[in-house]
Amino acid sequence: MDADEAVLKQGPTIWNQYARRQRAEGRRADLRDASLSGADLSGTDLAQADLRGAQLSASYLMSADLRGADLDGADLSEAYLIRADLMNCRLVGASLDGADLSGADLTGAHLDPSFTRSQVISDYLTIWPE
Repeated sequence: MDADEAVLKQGPTIWNQYARRQRAEGRRADLRDASLSGADLSGTDLAQADLRGAQLSASYLMSADLRGADLDGADLSEAYLIRADLMNCRLVGASLDGADLSGADLTGAHLDPSFTRSQVISDYLTIWPE
């Protein structure tokens, strides 16, 4: 487990303070291949984070800030992304099967070409990329 993953596992309050300091210093959170399945990351600031290949299945990411995050190849199957901010994030090769995107904002997100909306749960508040 790398340093960023260890801090994230301490909870959203500690992580959010840490992430903001990191960004102020020009550093991007490195959570590549992190093992976070089932984790409660609700309200977590993961903007601009490198989450390529991360295991986030069945994780709780309600109201999480994932703006500009790189989630290429991440496993988000059965994840709860309700009201998550996914603006301009990358989701190429990500598994979203059964993920709940109700009320999520995916404006400008880069989805895998094989993605279909029938793979996920969504509602009338979900904002899809054009």
